[in-house]
Order: sequence, then structure tokens, then C-alpha cells
Amino acid sequence: MLEFSRLTLSDIDKLRPFIMRDNSCTCDYTIGGLFMWRDYYSIEYAICEDDVIFKTNDTYKDVTTMFSLPVSKNIHRCIEEVVRYCRSCDLPIAFSTITDESLEPLRSTFEKYEFNTCENFNDYIYRSVDLVRLEGRKYSNKRNHVSQFKRAYESYAYEEINNENLQQIRTFYEELCAQTDFSAKTAMEQEDHTKTIEVLEKYDVYGLSGGLLRVGDSVVAFSIGEAKNNILFVHIEKADMRYKGVYQMINNEFAKNFVTEGIEFINREEDVGDIGLRASKQSYHPCKLAKKYVFIVR
Repeated sequence: MLEFSRLTLSDIDKLRPFIMRDNSCTCDYTIGGLFMWRDYYSIEYAICEDDVIFKTNDTYKDVTTMFSLPVSKNIHRCIEEVVRYCRSCDLPIAFSTITDESLEPLRSTFEKYEFNTCENFNDYIYRSVDLVRLEGRKYSNKRNHVSQFKRAYESYAYEEINNENLQQIRTFYEELCAQTDFSAKTAMEQEDHTKTIEVLEKYDVYGLSGGLLRVGDSVVAFSIGEAKNNILFVHIEKADMRYKGVYQMINNEFAKNFVTEGIEFINREEDVGDIGLRASKQSYHPCKLAKKYVFIVR
């Protein structure tokens, strides 16, 4: 039977081979997506032969414990293991962050079930060439913001994040958040803040990639993500909005510097129901919304 362990940072190296082998296009099966949200969702994992299954506390209707179902050559075996575990622990059989690819095996396995999309947690996916080049009329506003930034701050420079500039980024982020009352923020916003600090403190442990934007000697923005298969995932993006066009600039510079050969798409993750964030992500014209489902056996 499956044996679950609480996910910790010390598990990154152990689980990285499993995660990199998965071909899902969603952020839920990335190092950043899993480990930055491990505490918020109380994520646990169990290794099942050549696959890993994650268990989360993610309330949906009357269900509070759910399981992932990685895309796998042995997906039916994974389903059987989850069913066996749920029955032994007297738990409902429920799955979350299910993709279109893993939905059909579930539907063909169970007779009675319900499944629903989680609109707030669909991933926004873009063609990498679009965010690198910003070509065409639909990106004219983005190009204008980038041009305005370059004209206004001629001393700007872009750098990849390394051990020499990490402390400057930490200081920048601390100062950026100094006037923010995070106790008034949502639990998800608070966790994003906490884990952003953790990533900056444990940058080598996470093994992610990032870049920063300077104006003169001052850091004004940074972005952190990772590449997996043919997708570049953007996990963190922070900027000082007193610099007009700064978000458009760091977005474009990060894409230009980390879209290497073979990277066809950029996943800028979810909008979590935030209206402003949704408008921002839509303004970059995604080529796809990667749907995620909750699937509950009844």
C-alpha cells in the first residue's frame, strides 16, 4: 500500500527525476509549483514504482483530501493504488489538478463520478516566440511600455541571478514589501510572499533560474522560473511599479534570456481568481488555457 511522507525541501533532488519525466503542461508538476506550495496544501508524496503520487489538503465540496494523477505509462496502476489506499483509510476517492490527458483514464475506470473545471486555477500558456518578439498589433501596447522603459531609464541592465547578486535581490524585495500589511492579504498571497523569501534564501536548493532588472545600481524587478520539456514556467515575478513599464520589461527580458532552443511555450500559471491578475494574463494573449479538473468518485 502507498506510504505517504510530508514534502520537504530535502526531497527536491529525490523527486526531480520523476517531475522532469512527467509531460504535463501545468505548473502543478514542477519543482516551483510543488515545493513553493507544499505547506499551503499540506502536500505529501508516495513513490509508486516508477511514478510519484501526491496527496493534498484541498477542499472541494465535502472532500478535503485529494490525490494527483501524474501522466504515466502505468496510469491505471496509479489509480488502483490510490483506490486501495482510500479504501483502507476510509477516504473518499478524489483527484485534483487533473489534466485533459489524465481525465479520460479516470472516466473509463469509474462508473459514478463528478468532475468540474477549476477556472481560477487554469494555467495561461503562451507561444514563446510571442513573448520574446512582441510582434503584431495585439502586442503594440506591450512594445510601447517596453520602449518607454528603455527611453526613461537608459542605464537599465538585465542580469541572470547568481550568488553575487542574490543578497541585493533579497534587500530589494524586503524594501518593496516594507509598506505592505500582509496580515490584510489573503492566505494565498501571504504564502506567496513567504515562499518568495524562501526561494531567495534557498535559491541553490530549489535549482531554479532567474533574472533581475537594474536601473543604475538599483534592482527594480526580478523573475524566477524553470524549464521543463518544451515549456518555460514563470513562478515568481516582482517589480517596483514606480518604474513605468517595469513589469512588461522584466517579462520580455526573462523570456528573451531563458527561451532556449526547444522551448516552444511559456506557462505563466494561474490567476487564482484575482481580477487584475486575470486581466494582465489575458492581455498577453495566451494560445491556450490548460484546464484542470477535480474528479470525485461517487
